[in-house]
Amino acid sequence: MSTKLIALDLDGTTLNPAGQLSSKTRNVLRVASQRGHKVVITTGRPDNISEQFYDQLDLTTPMINFNGALVHVPHQQWAYEQATTLPQATALALLELKHDFPIKVAIAEGKQFVLTDRPFRDLPFFTDMPAPTVLLNADSLQQAPISLSLFTDAVTLPQLQAAVNQRFPHVVAQTWGAWSGPFSALEIVREATHKSSAIQYLLDHYQMNARDVLAFGDDDNDRDMLTHAGWGVAMKNARPAIKALANDVTPLSNADDGVADYLIRRLAL
Repeated sequence: MSTKLIALDLDGTTLNPAGQLSSKTRNVLRVASQRGHKVVITTGRPDNISEQFYDQLDLTTPMINFNGALVHVPHQQWAYEQATTLPQATALALLELKHDFPIKVAIAEGKQFVLTDRPFRDLPFFTDMPAPTVLLNADSLQQAPISLSLFTDAVTLPQLQAAVNQRFPHVVAQTWGAWSGPFSALEIVREATHKSSAIQYLLDHYQMNARDVLAFGDDDNDRDMLTHAGWGVAMKNARPAIKALANDVTPLSNADDGVADYLIRRLAL
């Protein structure tokens, strides 16, 4: 069996519905690493809420965060680290959209930093910040962020996304399909930022080929990763459109260790 780069989305894919790694999934991915495969977490999550899973799997490979905008090795300064950031002027101009749309919260993020424009609780993928000591504004934003997330309601989200696409042609505005309702998220990153481009960066580093990539995903932000992989696998619980473009679909969902079950059979683990 040739060495594979196993690209793993987290939410809805490798993690179960409780947002955890099951013992079976941990064991299977550790065995895959021990046999020489490159297990790479490839997620839209920021680094600060992904590292716990990296550590649980005892990984030493790079990790991909922010849908490809950050490629790094946690807990160290990797010589080949790559971060694709939004210019500060662009981030501040995007904040001005608050004058035109009912944006409930705006959050700028980078590697190991988070700035919000107001207190918040119960936002998906964010630790509560009920009393931030510093608020996001022109004075506090002292470094270029990797992403800017704007939270609004589900009805407003398409209009906000269209406005961003029209007014800011050099960014990519992506929705978090798993979250909707009163706090729907629009994540904005610099153009040409995709999971597939980050994976290609690692393929070049490891001197591997796209045919060596075995990728797993379930949502719209996995689309490019699955289509550029040598073998793209959609989860049983994935969106129908994602299943349609994948090379294969797992027989089991993320609730039943679908990734682990598939890898056992595919890689004879």
